[in-house]
Amino acid sequence: MQNEEKLSSIDQAEAFASLFERGASRLKEHDQELTERYIRNMNMFSQIMPHIFESFQDYQPKKRHIYMEESGELNLYREDVGVPLFSKNPRAQSAERVNRAFIKPNKTVLNLERTANHPSRHVYYSNKILDQVEQQSAGLEPQSGWPEFVGSAILFGVEFGYQLEMILAEREIKHLYLYECDLDFFYYSLFAIEWQNILEICNRDGRTIHFFLGVSPEEFTEKYLRQLEENGFFMAPETFLYVGYGSPENDLAIEYFKKQYARQVMGWGFFDDALIGIAQGLKSLPKTKIAHFQGRDVLPKWVSNIPVFILGNGPSLDQGIELVKEVRDQVLLICCGSTINTLKKLGVTPDIHVDIERLKQTVDKFQFLDQDYLDKIWGLSVNVMHPGLFDCFKRSGMAMKPGEAITSLMLNQARSHGDSKEYVQLNYCNPVVANLALSYVHLFGFNNVYYLGVDNGFKDKGSHHSVHSGYYKDGKESGFQTFQEAKLVEREGNFGGTIYATGIMDTSRVQLESLTRQLNKRRNFASFNLSDGAKIEGVTPLRFEDVLIMDPKIDHTKVIDILENVFFTEPPESLVDQSANALISVDDFRKISRVLQQGWDESITTREQVCDLFWSHHRQIYFLKGSIHRHIYDLLIGSFTYSTFLIVQFLFKYQDEAETVARARHLFTPWCEFLEEMPSMLQQASEYVDQGNDHLITFYNG
Repeated sequence: MQNEEKLSSIDQAEAFASLFERGASRLKEHDQELTERYIRNMNMFSQIMPHIFESFQDYQPKKRHIYMEESGELNLYREDVGVPLFSKNPRAQSAERVNRAFIKPNKTVLNLERTANHPSRHVYYSNKILDQVEQQSAGLEPQSGWPEFVGSAILFGVEFGYQLEMILAEREIKHLYLYECDLDFFYYSLFAIEWQNILEICNRDGRTIHFFLGVSPEEFTEKYLRQLEENGFFMAPETFLYVGYGSPENDLAIEYFKKQYARQVMGWGFFDDALIGIAQGLKSLPKTKIAHFQGRDVLPKWVSNIPVFILGNGPSLDQGIELVKEVRDQVLLICCGSTINTLKKLGVTPDIHVDIERLKQTVDKFQFLDQDYLDKIWGLSVNVMHPGLFDCFKRSGMAMKPGEAITSLMLNQARSHGDSKEYVQLNYCNPVVANLALSYVHLFGFNNVYYLGVDNGFKDKGSHHSVHSGYYKDGKESGFQTFQEAKLVEREGNFGGTIYATGIMDTSRVQLESLTRQLNKRRNFASFNLSDGAKIEGVTPLRFEDVLIMDPKIDHTKVIDILENVFFTEPPESLVDQSANALISVDDFRKISRVLQQGWDESITTREQVCDLFWSHHRQIYFLKGSIHRHIYDLLIGSFTYSTFLIVQFLFKYQDEAETVARARHLFTPWCEFLEEMPSMLQQASEYVDQGNDHLITFYNG
């Protein structure tokens, strides 16, 4: 039997050797034709995308077994899998693959659901759009395959470009993203296909094509997200995914993309939230100090080596609290959000407390704590925080939150008055408090970080926070919050097993991982996850019994004094006691809002025309980002993204294009109504300090 297998494999090898010899001979016969195509492609890239030209000008491929099939198409023997990249008819095979994908597409999915009992006008108008979605859907047949026009598509694996040619011959794509980790494949595509045809198709009428060549799966997703911001997040959740071929690298890229998908659809913000941030930021300024950066050398090096514990309110806090008490004198404790009430019950006083949620409910939890306890803690937040937080702490500070209208207003005002200080914007500080804590760790330059109670999920719905937290009373849920009906995703546990997470918990983990990748590039940085929750990529899992902290005792007050003196300063005088109305430019905002209401008339009959209209509206907003009206971009972009996404999602959901587009105009009307109302809301911006409700005081067991 073994001899037969050996003979069979020998026969196959001999057959392929013969096939390859004939294919290589054909290659030589067509050498001039292939070389001329390569030169045409390279000349074209040198003019349009010189970075690609430069990358392949002197490129030497590692995969050398290139040959030509009888059909005249190039093929390549893949040593990694022991088979050719294509069948004997590469284009015919590519056409089959593409047609199968058209019939049964793979695409991203996001459903934005109705929010009940929410006071914001954004939610009011979003619900009106969703009402129209429900009404206008009646009688429409769902879309099953790839539509004729696609707003956004990602190709995982370009190979020689045959499949890409087929797709573009059959479908129109507005924003096309090409990922190819194997540079050899793309190099050979320069001989195999005419790239000029593809670029001409993809670079007309507001269409875009983006190449991600030879980058790692992580780099692809990071670069894709940056490009997505420019093209508009509103089309991202309706992105069609096409896999050109299977390989470990390609599979990893797809897996990583899906895992990081939450970042495409998070942090959009919305108009009312931006107004609250403006009102609260301006009212908070006289009460606190503001973060600025003077360089790493200003901070004594011994401070950066102090072990730091980031304490969350997850179930694993209960398991590790004795460790915290044991090492308390040697470490700095950063307490996240509602964890402060839990620590008070457990007899632990943190050094730093951080909060990020802008609603008054965030401040209400401090009513359960005595002032002597709070006076021992440094309160840190961001410039959208409710001003009441800064009344609770004897000393406090705030940094700027990126992407917020208040941040743009503050920076523009300071710069216009000659203030050149480097005020800090804390990237990756969203969506929950643990993210803000790590952002401050990044700013302060700490090198040894331990997570405890930062679970980013739970093992069962009944045990979602510390049993000592305000979420429980007498061992039962207090009524403040429950996760019994929550939609959960499964994630790998830090110590194995499965953890269940809500969308926001999962997004928090993704954001922690993104910042951790940056921190891990810093010399001597190390982080450890003690939590029996979700695994955080890049952070070392560590059991309590394996924690070994041999550092000397620290003078906590002295450390806080140093951090405050180095990283915080008085707020700019030009901003203190300024009214929102004096800073906002309501008339300029009104002009933009009118532009965004225009364009959808009787001539709009196709999905492509609607997407082109929204893209032009997006560009109107996006160009404000680099102007003195950056705050108008920040005010508008969130609600624009939500509203246009709901409309775009409806457009691609149903088969009958003409009828779907006609009905979709009814969804555009509530968005225009909101745009019409926004200027009057802006005129009252100073009044948008959140008034809160009694929910926390009534149900939270603080």
